Amino acid sequence: MADLLPFLALLALAAGWFFLPLLPALRELLRPTDIAALKVVDRSSGYVAYFARNFRMYLEKQTALLPAEQQVGDFFGRLPDGTRLIRIHKAGDTLERESQEGAENRLVVVDVPLALEGGETFLMELYARAPLTGGPGAVYRAVYAEKELTLGDDSTVLRWAHAGGRLTVGKDSVLRGRISSDLGVELAPGVVFERIGAPIISAGNHSPPEPPPPPPAPPAPWQFPAGAKMVGDHVRIAGDAEIPPGLRVAASLVVAGRLSIGLGTIVEGSVKAHGDVVLADEAQVQGAVVTRTRLVVGRGAWIGGPAIAEVSIRLGRGALVGGPELPATASAPEVELETGAAVYGQISAPNGARTL
Repeated sequence: MADLLPFLALLALAAGWFFLPLLPALRELLRPTDIAALKVVDRSSGYVAYFARNFRMYLEKQTALLPAEQQVGDFFGRLPDGTRLIRIHKAGDTLERESQEGAENRLVVVDVPLALEGGETFLMELYARAPLTGGPGAVYRAVYAEKELTLGDDSTVLRWAHAGGRLTVGKDSVLRGRISSDLGVELAPGVVFERIGAPIISAGNHSPPEPPPPPPAPPAPWQFPAGAKMVGDHVRIAGDAEIPPGLRVAASLVVAGRLSIGLGTIVEGSVKAHGDVVLADEAQVQGAVVTRTRLVVGRGAWIGGPAIAEVSIRLGRGALVGGPELPATASAPEVELETGAAVYGQISAPNGARTL
């Protein structure tokens, strides 16, 4: 036995040395204290249009290498790297005449306003320097529009799409990859997508909602439940928490269980919960909302910061995340938006998002 003592001591020392760097993470897992959500928009929103911007740089470099007489007007040929190109400079119907069997296997550049009939398949990128209106049932590999871009009903984007102006998407469309706009994205019902970045993303709403004004008189303060503890700049609550309607919470919250925020209640901070977070109609959280499960946001409710859930997010009719001066993120494996819901910034849903 005495011979084993040095070995056991050495083993204990090695195990302690191994687990020492993990102690802060284990402590946060068992007794969470961190309230601040990751600033996803600030770090990643510029990369939503990454492929679109790279494509534009590629096209500008390639066309600059063409002979001067081929850099203007209609062009049917190849770029210096061998890519087939068709450029429409005068009449938009030229594309319809040149395309065969509804499929276009060339990079397409359009300099004039164009309205497509529908049903087209673009096997390579489509670049529009003027407003572009797509018809129903069209399939696009990728689209770059310097101005407004309208996709018809039942459209499909396989890789990415970017609009310098407003991007409008028809009902029952499927948007794969990254979608972005410099002005805003408007989604009709039944649209399925994965990632969108824009100053404003709205579900079927021509006049997106804005953050609610402050109430004329401060609501009554919420009395924290027994056992709640002030830890740093937030209040930690063991178990579930249900905040009644029409109150004011003058703190950030960390809840070990489920959190329910009542009708019209205002949280003057951020919230984080291990269980579901439910905001009733017209409730407000002025900071971030983070949950390890599901986030349900009622009608007309507002979240001022990022909304992050590890399972799903559902934004009710007229619900809002962020604001014109408060870019934010709605991020979860699955996201659902009812008509009138809007996000200022970015929506990320690896398993799929949809408008209802």
